Amino acid sequence: MTTDMPSAVPTDVTAEVPAAFAVDVEPLRAEATLRLWEAAFGQPPWTRDELLLRAAGAQSTPRTLGARNAALMRLHASWFGARLELLSTCAHCGTTIEFAADCEALAPQLDGAPPAAPQALDLDGHRIEFRVPDVEAVVLASTAGPQPTTGFDPGLDPDPDFAERLWSVCVLSAARDGQPCRTADLPEPVRRAVTERMEALDPGASISFALDCPGCAARWQAPFDIGLALWRKLQEQAERLLIDVDTLARAYGWAQHEVLALSPLRRAAYLQLVRA
Repeated sequence: MTTDMPSAVPTDVTAEVPAAFAVDVEPLRAEATLRLWEAAFGQPPWTRDELLLRAAGAQSTPRTLGARNAALMRLHASWFGARLELLSTCAHCGTTIEFAADCEALAPQLDGAPPAAPQALDLDGHRIEFRVPDVEAVVLASTAGPQPTTGFDPGLDPDPDFAERLWSVCVLSAARDGQPCRTADLPEPVRRAVTERMEALDPGASISFALDCPGCAARWQAPFDIGLALWRKLQEQAERLLIDVDTLARAYGWAQHEVLALSPLRRAAYLQLVRA
């Protein structure tokens, strides 16, 4: 989905993570944040998104990409507020553009129910049968590629061959003039038509913002990953909590559970006294 574009106050995560994910979340909001962060850290994006959605209490999570993006948007609005503060840089002149988006307004636009059955497209003597990309397809395409090394933060380094592997997973068969042919041999106009048809069937599967540069009037599409943005917010909050624990433990000798048991207001008051 592409949208034309011209502050949230973080709050502690209150939801629990089901036992199925081996995260024993205590009924402490700060402790729940740290346990969710620990469970999701270092996981591939699809697993991380699943953990985040399950932590919000979802009994089952969306399998289509548009519905999953919509659920992640609503989760961001619930945990961190509806407003997204975003940045993008013009590739032509280097101007950095600041813009905002509203998660609650975007979520309904991403929801959809693409057909589960295989689809077919006939063009220029070619017949292509394909499936609409979903979470299963993304996992298959991702795990078929080179695996990250220890310490790699999934989602930060794009895989240049991922799109081609996803194409291979989703295109089920190809024929030219009634004869089977390799998908790699399809002409570019046919490939583009199939890709556009996939996008039309699930427009919320990918998110981008149409931007205009105020410096040079260039236009471009700025892609956005709501799952990665949500994870970074949670990670920042967890890191702040760890700093709070370290500071108050050094100052007062308190254990971690004692620091996390403090309300956010009381914890902030003690931190102010320590730093005075």
